[in-house]
Amino acid sequence: MEDNKKQNRAMSQFMLIDALSGIYHTLHIIDLERDIIVEYNEDEYVSQNITAIDPQGKLNESMKLVCINEHLDNALDFVNLNTLAERLNGKKTITSEFISAYKGWIRARFITVDSDADGVPTRVIYATEIIDEEKRREEKLIKISLTDELTTLLNRRAYEEEIAEYKEKGIPDDLVYVSLDLNGLKGVNDNLGHSAGDEYIVGAAKIIRAALGTSGKVFRTGGDEFMAIIKADSETVKQLFDYMDSEVKAFKPTFNYEPSISKGWASHNEFPDASIEELAHTADMRMYDDKSRYYRETGKDRRR
Repeated sequence: MEDNKKQNRAMSQFMLIDALSGIYHTLHIIDLERDIIVEYNEDEYVSQNITAIDPQGKLNESMKLVCINEHLDNALDFVNLNTLAERLNGKKTITSEFISAYKGWIRARFITVDSDADGVPTRVIYATEIIDEEKRREEKLIKISLTDELTTLLNRRAYEEEIAEYKEKGIPDDLVYVSLDLNGLKGVNDNLGHSAGDEYIVGAAKIIRAALGTSGKVFRTGGDEFMAIIKADSETVKQLFDYMDSEVKAFKPTFNYEPSISKGWASHNEFPDASIEELAHTADMRMYDDKSRYYRETGKDRRR
């Protein structure tokens, strides 16, 4: 009777493992007490009688064979069986993700099967699954969430994340913060309609991207507000602004308005002790000075 129970239990476990092996890319049962590893894969059941294979050596060999160099150290840390009990303590499963040179993104997982009286895992499942398509969908969604729908530039959320990163990690010596604003957009919207306003915004975005995008990141942070964080010296910035001005003059709108972009910038080299917020403030003030000069010289009503 007892033998029948054991046989039934063994058969149930085999059927469960066989089902799991069809889901996961690779699947291993590791007996940590007896130092045995049993390997399954998505194509066939390999064997239940592999007793001469060192589990740690098998996992390390597998990682070194498939994992790209940039992810190898983290992958080897994850499959370290000497620290597994501590990492699984109080958990049924733990996971890690890395990039395979052959299959793209892989998610690796340890699952506790049996534990001793102290809760230390004695038998675990080690499984991997290919998640490259999932990662691509995730990256696409992230890109959408960080992109301005009208211009396809980075949006305010992306801008705030960028600023937070510089606050945390510091500012490179060649960083330049650029503040830009479209002159007269409100008047274009009020007098010619939002189709004209959208044309103005999209056209300006293309010019700004062409001028500054190869040197860093360009953001649309508001209706007529654009920011760029680039890496350049002062002479290069002036050349980029000259190019931007020439492209604005060459732009031929469908509607009857005259495009113009006010600009201001501040560099870390110029203000080495300034925070990223202080550089942003200085660039904004210089942009507003440029905007005031534009309205003064053209005689246009700033409120229109």
